[in-house]
Amino acid sequence: MTPYASYVAGQDPLNVLRSTLDGYRAVFARSTAADWAAPWAEGKWTAHQVLVHVTQWEMFFSARVRMALAMPGYVVQAMEQDDVLNLEAPVVDTATASAAFEAVRRMNIALIASLSLADLARKITHPERGEIDVEDLIVTLAGHPAHHLTQLTR
Repeated sequence: MTPYASYVAGQDPLNVLRSTLDGYRAVFARSTAADWAAPWAEGKWTAHQVLVHVTQWEMFFSARVRMALAMPGYVVQAMEQDDVLNLEAPVVDTATASAAFEAVRRMNIALIASLSLADLARKITHPERGEIDVEDLIVTLAGHPAHHLTQLTR
């Protein structure tokens, strides 16, 4: 099963990408420095760490979509999310992460809106899940930040 598919749940992933962008914009507009410094729940990442993580995944999954479309035989590179998060969360401020998220998301919406059914069906290999398609990547790209938006809006 596609990770985070439950957050898309039969909706058009493109609509989820658009609506969660609006949701993140609302979080950016209302959150204070104290909000960003606080964990979203006891013993969990801070809201800032969640934002950096979501921004990183927006970049990673959009790169995977682009590679899948441009490189026949593309194989997804696995990663450890905590190792990647620890590279940037201490050095990237919230305003930069917010701006990066919005910019990459807007690029992703434009690209995904242009894709054909053949593009969506293009096959790639995932090291843990085997053969998947571009649509699977897009569902994950849409569902992952929807999942984290529920954390940031608590």
